Amino acid sequence: MSEKKEIESIYNIKKYLQDDAILPIYFLFGEDSFTINNVIKIIEKKIIPLVTADFDRESTTLTKDSSISQFIDLAYSFPFGNGKKLITVRNFEAINDKKLLLNYIKDPAEFTVLIIAQYSKSAPLNQEPYKSLFAKNYIFEAREMRANELSEWMFKKAKVEKLNLSQAAGQLLLEMVGESKAVLEMQLIKIATYSKPGEEITPEIIKNLAEITKEYTIFDLQNALGNGNKEKAIEYAFNLIDSDGNKMTLIIAMLTKYITNLTQILGITNDAEGVKAIGGSYYFAKKITYLRNENRLANAAKALLEADIRLKTTTIDNKTNLSILIAQILK
Repeated sequence: MSEKKEIESIYNIKKYLQDDAILPIYFLFGEDSFTINNVIKIIEKKIIPLVTADFDRESTTLTKDSSISQFIDLAYSFPFGNGKKLITVRNFEAINDKKLLLNYIKDPAEFTVLIIAQYSKSAPLNQEPYKSLFAKNYIFEAREMRANELSEWMFKKAKVEKLNLSQAAGQLLLEMVGESKAVLEMQLIKIATYSKPGEEITPEIIKNLAEITKEYTIFDLQNALGNGNKEKAIEYAFNLIDSDGNKMTLIIAMLTKYITNLTQILGITNDAEGVKAIGGSYYFAKKITYLRNENRLANAAKALLEADIRLKTTTIDNKTNLSILIAQILK
């Protein structure tokens, strides 16, 4: 049996949030950063009522210069109130001394709930601290959905939003959005807001709605960058930020995945090989012209890393950060 099948799915997190079975550590990892961030909110919503003092809530984002002691010391320190402490740690993948978490896993503070997010799929169970996290049932995986899973999820979500989404409209929506679950959910909510109750959502409605609301998706931004259109890339990027100022982290994550996918299919011309390499995204990626170049992709990867560092370590505003990022990618 593979490691992925053995690790508990992040979608089952609610089983581990029962009143009589709160875990001391929730380690969330995987490629699906959107789901990880949503689950962090679910856990925090459950734990916050148990926190009686504002000083007992901490949130930190790690960098390559961070150390585990930064949050472990906080976890072990007694709470100011008479309730729980809640500590949320993001970007665990950034630090080098990951094994130092092992001591805390063996003896976690009984008054602290520690949430750790690792936005990468590498969690080998034969290595520490993942081995011990798995043994204690503290680790949960958020893998990105395959094309058929995403389609199934989309139609289920449409029913939740009381949308009568036709198969053709659903397929068009997937083509417009790409494989981003986060953007797909936002589009479904938007359609529910603007459509009439009970009406069948057709491809024409989706096309018209995209024009009426004048909102773009991460797919539009990827396409503009991929084909070297700086003016359109700026327009789409600013539109995304204007619609949701908290979307910067998602934009960087999705563009990073996009550049990774393009790198994986360099030199591939056979559709079957391309789909095997990156899934259904290949049919969109193969139309890209400007970024289908090794040097340009390497430059783009470097620009994304620098944008991510600026986001996490400076007070630069999102539009300035995006402008620098796009200029560097397309220089």
